Amino acid sequence: MGVLAIHAGSGGVTATVVTTHGRISATRHHGLRAHIAEPGWVEQAADDIWQATLGATREVLGEVDAADLVAIGITSDPDTILVWDRETLGSPRPAMVGRAGPRLAWLAEHEPHTWALVEEGRYAVGTVDSYLVARMTRGTWHVTDASHAARTGLLDLDTGDWSSETCALLGIPEDALPELVPSWGEVATCDARSFVGLSLPVTGITADRSAALFGQARFAPGETACTYGDTTATVVTCTGAAVVRDDAALAATLAWRSPDGTTTYAVEGTVAAGEPAATAEAVGRLVAGQPRGTALRVGGAAADDELCRMQADRSGLVVERPAVLDTISLGAAFLAGLGSGMWASTDDLREAWELDRRFEPTGSVDG
Repeated sequence: MGVLAIHAGSGGVTATVVTTHGRISATRHHGLRAHIAEPGWVEQAADDIWQATLGATREVLGEVDAADLVAIGITSDPDTILVWDRETLGSPRPAMVGRAGPRLAWLAEHEPHTWALVEEGRYAVGTVDSYLVARMTRGTWHVTDASHAARTGLLDLDTGDWSSETCALLGIPEDALPELVPSWGEVATCDARSFVGLSLPVTGITADRSAALFGQARFAPGETACTYGDTTATVVTCTGAAVVRDDAALAATLAWRSPDGTTTYAVEGTVAAGEPAATAEAVGRLVAGQPRGTALRVGGAAADDELCRMQADRSGLVVERPAVLDTISLGAAFLAGLGSGMWASTDDLREAWELDRRFEPTGSVDG
């Protein structure tokens, strides 16, 4: 038994099957090309995102028995916004990378014919997760979760709903935006004709940074995860029921919402990644306020032992590296498994999370 996790990032789409033991049994990746329309403006063809999703999924299904899959989890980069026709599911323009509010305001000003169809209700607006759900379900569902919505700049963090004030200020019709659904639980069902023969329920949706935190089984206030990438390192700390806005280095965000409506918040920060020592130093500044007894769980490009040792020394925290480094895909799988009943509780997910190695701080910060 297992779940299929779809991670749609800016560089490509990864399809991963995760078993009940929390291990990866198969994974495939299809890259995406970005088009730089002008400095600071990046676009991607919407159909390329969909075709990469289909390609990665077909390949991963070639390595597992599809009959063993019980659900699908989706995670994506929430800083990409798309527009598509609700009936044909075709997109009139490329996806735009960047905060949704400013990008959509630009669209209204510079592409009025497209925007008119958004206002008329023919075109839907959403992040990549909502676009993929629409494609997987033949347009039946137009949904996203609150963690994706939070990072668009259009969500009221305190209420957890779309901000009518912000939408009105930017001229964005709320009816064009996705319905907000819990981060786990059955929220949609795939149409087999549309999605490589799979008619599975979608039972997990969350933004990539929240997925990384969930994939590290960091569910309690103060628990922290760091994901190292090729160019950046991102730190996310769970703050529980509290929206924390008093940390200048870390931004308040929404981590996930449970089916009973309970909202969990977080703070997050990103630094440029470079040499291991510089990266560890920068991350150390972001986690400087963590209690010394708190372990920092690391994922992504964390296979480098030296980086992990430096991180422990420069943060003063124990660094824990998991057996599964792709914690974003694992987080999407954890959510889907929780939402489908494959795991009964977050306690089960803590058990499924597996430690690879622990690095203790030595008190030395020598390179």
